[in-house]
Amino acid sequence: MKIAIDGPAGSKRLGVLYVDTGAMYRAITLKLLKEDESSYEEILKNTKISFEGDKIFLDGKDVSKEIRENEISNKTSEMSKKKIIRDYLVKMQREIARDKDVVMEGRDIGSVVLKDAEYKFFLTADVETRAMRRYKQIDDDKVSFDEILEDLKVRDYNDSHRENSPLRKYSTRFWKINNLWQSQEQSRSSGHISNFWKTNFLDGEEGTIRK
Repeated sequence: MKIAIDGPAGSKRLGVLYVDTGAMYRAITLKLLKEDESSYEEILKNTKISFEGDKIFLDGKDVSKEIRENEISNKTSEMSKKKIIRDYLVKMQREIARDKDVVMEGRDIGSVVLKDAEYKFFLTADVETRAMRRYKQIDDDKVSFDEILEDLKVRDYNDSHRENSPLRKYSTRFWKINNLWQSQEQSRSSGHISNFWKTNFLDGEEGTIRK
């Protein structure tokens, strides 16, 4: 079974086993940040990305924290526009999902990466809600809420206007989520992830979820 989840930055993260394609783009940004673009193709050929639970590994190294640093956040949207990077990661993402059940989330999963997914969802939330969640996640006094808010606004525009695989609401189930995070954490800690997912999404109606 394949489940595709799309939506703007900071609106997903549902607490189930999943492949975070945004983290993959962050990892590639981390690796290519100081490299000349002419060398991207050769570098990508020798790059490996893997997941273990909530951790992401780049060439065998745990980079889960590094990819959340502000510099990487600011550069990822720009790097993700590049066709060579998107082609490389889309291929990798399809390979990950080929022979296994997967929940994959990103910006172009249902529309590009997993067009044949049995379930497709587009999740979103107000930009202020997403900024607050990201602000709490970063937990860094050097980064203000307003900076994160403006960064998300720029990323929203870039993601929906890029030439390659733009973020778009395809014909599928659509939910706007503003106050779901507390319910998410409660479900994770109580061990009822599957029931939470099934009750709120697979058996749910389209619309706005407000917990």
